Amino acid sequence: MRDFIAGLPKAELHLHIEGTLRPEAVVRLGQRNGVDLPFDSASGVVRALADRPAGLEGFLDHHYLVGDTICTGEDFFEVTHELLETCRLNNIVYVELFFDPQAHTSRGIPFDAVVDGIQRGLEQGRADFAVDANLIMCINRERTVESALEMLDQARPHRDRIIGLGMDSYEEGNPPRKFVDVFARARQEGYRLTAHCDVDQTKSVQHIWECIDLLGVDRIDHGVNCIEDPALVAELVRRDICLTPCPVWRSTDPGPQDIDRIRTMYDLGLRITLNSDDPGEFDSGYLTDLMTGVQDPSGYSKADMTRLAINAFEGSWLDRVAKDRHIAAVLEYATSHGVAPT
Repeated sequence: MRDFIAGLPKAELHLHIEGTLRPEAVVRLGQRNGVDLPFDSASGVVRALADRPAGLEGFLDHHYLVGDTICTGEDFFEVTHELLETCRLNNIVYVELFFDPQAHTSRGIPFDAVVDGIQRGLEQGRADFAVDANLIMCINRERTVESALEMLDQARPHRDRIIGLGMDSYEEGNPPRKFVDVFARARQEGYRLTAHCDVDQTKSVQHIWECIDLLGVDRIDHGVNCIEDPALVAELVRRDICLTPCPVWRSTDPGPQDIDRIRTMYDLGLRITLNSDDPGEFDSGYLTDLMTGVQDPSGYSKADMTRLAINAFEGSWLDRVAKDRHIAAVLEYATSHGVAPT
């Protein structure tokens, strides 16, 4: 099964560039840029990952701490190029990559430097590793609406480089409806739309409804709590909205997170994908390891794993021709291994 998963052509739809830093890279970038960190070695980073408080806020506090080590366009290039090399090793052939502009511009890093660095990394990575990618810029939802609108202004010169708008970060007290005007403008400007609805947050189900009805998103990131509302499940199926749960784990977890609920989502007919979220910050790592770790306890067959891979390409924002090309490659691979996809 591991060999089958390793060779399966994959797409990653829920991956944050700031969350891909290896512990060694955190230390290297921190020292290079004179960033004051509470650890001075890769092993210190690993301990901090294991010891951080459980839940979204504990994760985000650490996430932004290490993300602050990325300070220059060259840093963004280096991190992005390294990411695509790792994608190639995982047979990830397509990535829709999140980045958080406000977390960087608020530190005085120009928006242009962020996008130019990432874009150069994507172009060089495409040439070196044959991995294709598109960019999604995310609103940090704890920041103001005015800040989000300013981000859209800053992105205008790079419109052809950024495929979508997302929303992430601290969810409590920041419901999707806060950003209705921002998403309406982004839709007018031609961006595809997605939004995080993290697991077990206050009013999680209501937030998913707001995302699909008020923001008009094309996709939901995480969205595990949807199974608590049969009417919501039916509506997500009717609209064929893709959801991108992340069954990640860290060393102190007994196993992959939320796998029973994610399996329920799959069995209910929702178009779900498996994603690594922040592979530098979880022991689950990238998709080959994550999918392998999830498969057995979830009872997924090879046909199910093939279906999940197809879901990712189908739920992507590639054009129809590109989707069909990638799906054909998945089907050819499965057939060559004696698997008839469900």
